[in-house]
Amino acid sequence: MKQLLLFLLLCLFKLSYATHIVGGDLTYRYLGANVYEVKLALFIDCYTGSTSAIASDATCSFAVFEGNTGNNIPSLCKTVQRDNPVRVSKTNYNCIKIAPNACVDAYEYKTQMTLPPRTGGYIISFQRCCRNGTLVNLLNPLSTGANFWTTVNDTAGFGYNSSPVFKNLPPNFLCTNALLNFDHSATDADGDSLVYEFFQPYSGKPSNSKPDCGSFETPSFSKVTFESGYTFNNAIPSSPASNLNPKTGVLRITPTMQGQFVIGILVKEFRKGKLIGTTKRDYQFNVQNCVFETTSAFISPSINCNREVTLANNSKNANSYVWDFGDTSINTDTSSAKVGYYKYKKAGVYLVTLKAFNGSCYDSISKWITVVDRLNFKLPDDIFICKSFTLNIHPDTFYRSAKYLWSNGSTDSNILVNSIGTYWVNVQVDKCSSNDTIEIKNDVLGIGLKSDTIICNPIMHEFVGKLRILGSVQNVEWFFNGELTPFNSLDTLLSINKKGKYCVRGIKTNNCPFQDTIDVLSIDGKHQFKLGNVFTPNNDGVNDVFPEPSPNYLYKLWVFDRWGLQVFYGEDQAWDAKQFADGNYYFFIEMEACGSELKTHGIVRVIH
Repeated sequence: MKQLLLFLLLCLFKLSYATHIVGGDLTYRYLGANVYEVKLALFIDCYTGSTSAIASDATCSFAVFEGNTGNNIPSLCKTVQRDNPVRVSKTNYNCIKIAPNACVDAYEYKTQMTLPPRTGGYIISFQRCCRNGTLVNLLNPLSTGANFWTTVNDTAGFGYNSSPVFKNLPPNFLCTNALLNFDHSATDADGDSLVYEFFQPYSGKPSNSKPDCGSFETPSFSKVTFESGYTFNNAIPSSPASNLNPKTGVLRITPTMQGQFVIGILVKEFRKGKLIGTTKRDYQFNVQNCVFETTSAFISPSINCNREVTLANNSKNANSYVWDFGDTSINTDTSSAKVGYYKYKKAGVYLVTLKAFNGSCYDSISKWITVVDRLNFKLPDDIFICKSFTLNIHPDTFYRSAKYLWSNGSTDSNILVNSIGTYWVNVQVDKCSSNDTIEIKNDVLGIGLKSDTIICNPIMHEFVGKLRILGSVQNVEWFFNGELTPFNSLDTLLSINKKGKYCVRGIKTNNCPFQDTIDVLSIDGKHQFKLGNVFTPNNDGVNDVFPEPSPNYLYKLWVFDRWGLQVFYGEDQAWDAKQFADGNYYFFIEMEACGSELKTHGIVRVIH
C-alpha cells in the first residue's frame, strides 16, 4: 500500500508539472487563392513549468472540421513546428519595488492551409491537456483540457476574411489591490468593426494529454466549468468589478485575491453590421502580491452632484500629485493639490487621472466619473396669511423617480398644511439631493375691543364710558349702531355716552384687516353676577364655557379637581374645559362690577 501511495503521489507530481500551458489564441490571415496562414500563439509557464513538458510541445497539431457538421477532415490536419519563444517581460505597473516571481514565454506555431470555399466553412482547433491544477476559479482543473479554436466562415456570405489579431502580449502577472489598465484590443486587416467581451473558455480532451490528428474532440466543443461564485464575466475577484470596454478592448481590473485564474477575452468581428467571426484568447492570469514604491489611488463616488467632485487621495509613498479632471472644454482642468476638487461647466462622464510622484518614480490611475447637475427646484416664497388657511405646498419642478422627505415626515411629492411654521423638503434623485424651505406666518397681533369703564345706573348718573383697541393698527373706523362715526381714523380710544352697539374695523400694522363689536349696556351692580353649575364644552355655541362667554363684570377664577389640584386660573377668561374629563370640579371666584364685589365658591359639572 505504501508503494502504491508513493506511485500515485509521483504521478500527481509529474502531472502538475505537465500543466505548463497558461493560454493561447488561434488566428488566421487570408493570403489569396484559397490559402490561409494559420497561427497559434501558445503561452507557456517558464517558471514552474516542466522543461520536459515544454519540450514535448515542440510541435502541435491543427485539426480541421467541417463547419456545418463538425466532421473531422483528416487530410487537412497539420502538424506544425514552433518558432523560438518571445519572453513576456513587460511590467505593466509603474514603481514596482519587488516584482513577483513569474515567467511566461510566447511560442508561435504558423502554417499555411488551402481551404476552398465550403458551405458552413471550417473549424480549426488545437487541443491540449491539462490545465494547471492550482487554478482557483475552475472546477477540477486537472481534469479540464484547453481548446483554442476558430472558425473560417463560408465565403458565400461575406467573402474572404482575415481574423482580428491581438496587438499586445498578455500580462505575465497581476498585482493584488492595484489597478491595471491593459490594452487587450486587436487589429483587423479587412477593416471590420470589432467588439470586445468576456467569454467562457473551452475545455479540451483530458483523456489524451496531446491529441494527434486522429484523436481530437469534435465540435460542438464543451466549455470549462467555473467554481461556485465565479462566472466568465466575473472570473477574477476585483474591486471594483473587472471591466472590458466593448469598444476599445481595454481591460480594467483591480484583483483582490492571490491565485491563478482562467479568463476569456472574445473579439467579435462585424462587417456591414453582421457578425462574421470571433477570435478568442484563453489565458491564465497569475495574481500575486507586489511591493510598490509609489501607488496612485483615489476614491470617487459613483455619482457626483452639483457638477462638482471631491476626490479622496489614497496614494501611498508619494510627495507630489497632478490631477487631470478630463474636462476637454478647457486647458486648466488640472490641480497639484493632494485632494482633488473640480467644478465642471456641465454634467457628463469624465475620465479623471491622478499621477502620484516620488522623485523620478510615479504611478498613475484613471477612473471614469459621472457628474450631474444640481436638482433645480424650489418651494413657494415665504407666505403671510391673515385668516385660517389650508395650503398645498409642492416643489415647482418634479423629477421622475425622485424621493421626497418633508419636515413633517411625509414622503409624498406635496403636503397640505393648515398651521404656521417652517416647512422643508429634501428631494433625492439617485444619490443626489437638495433642500428648500418655506416659512408660513399668520396674524399674531392680538387686536380686540374692550371697554375701559363699566357704566352703572345710567338713570341716576351721567352715562360715560370709553372703548379702546388693544394692539397696533395703521387704520381705524368706528361705527355706532351701524353708522360711521366722524372720528379720526387713527384713534384707538373712543369716548361714548350712549348705550348701544359699537363696532370698529381697520387694518393692522401687519396689513391684516380686523373687526370687533361690543354692546354697551347699563349695569345694575350685583344683579349682573350670574353663575351656572353645569356647562357643556362641545362648541355648539350654547353654554360652552364657565362662568359665561362675555359677562358684564370683572372676575378672577380658580378651578380644582376632586383631589384638590388646581387645573385652571384666569382673569376675565372663561374656562372651556375641553381637555378635561366629564365630572365635578370645585371653583372659587371673585367678581366685581360697578364697585360691588362678590367672592363665592361651589361645584360645577362638566358634560361633553
